Amino acid sequence: MTAVLLPFFEHLQYSYVGQTIRHSAALIALLEIVHLIGLTVLLGAVLMVDLSLLGFGIGSQPVARIARDLRNWTIAGLAVLLATGPLIFVSEAVKCSKTPAFWIKMVLLAIAVAFHFTVHRKAAFGESAALGPDGRMVAVLSLALWIGVALAAKAIAIFQPS
Repeated sequence: MTAVLLPFFEHLQYSYVGQTIRHSAALIALLEIVHLIGLTVLLGAVLMVDLSLLGFGIGSQPVARIARDLRNWTIAGLAVLLATGPLIFVSEAVKCSKTPAFWIKMVLLAIAVAFHFTVHRKAAFGESAALGPDGRMVAVLSLALWIGVALAAKAIAIFQPS
């Protein structure tokens, strides 16, 4: 797969945007800081809802209310990730494309986003957003997916191809 897409990744990396970011330590640092803030906001909001689904919520607040109150934070965190991630990627597209952790992260991210806006949303906002086994299973899967995305992202930096 990587070999087929290599010309595209090279084009991205050697584009004006890719070159500009790669040759500016300050810009890379800023993008990574903002990206991590977005991740923190997203994971914090998801964690609060998932803990509520697991029965460890905020006092006696219903899960649906917590999810509704944190919905904008969740979307903001995801928006920041989706805005900064591609910019970080284009600065080192070839290296990332050769790292299995990058592909794992992309697959997990796609699954996590789809899961969050379908199954997770139904569990959190549904009339039966109760602390039943289904809600707990959704929370566990949600946490596993998002933590998997974060761990795979870290693995990109650690396990670089030789």
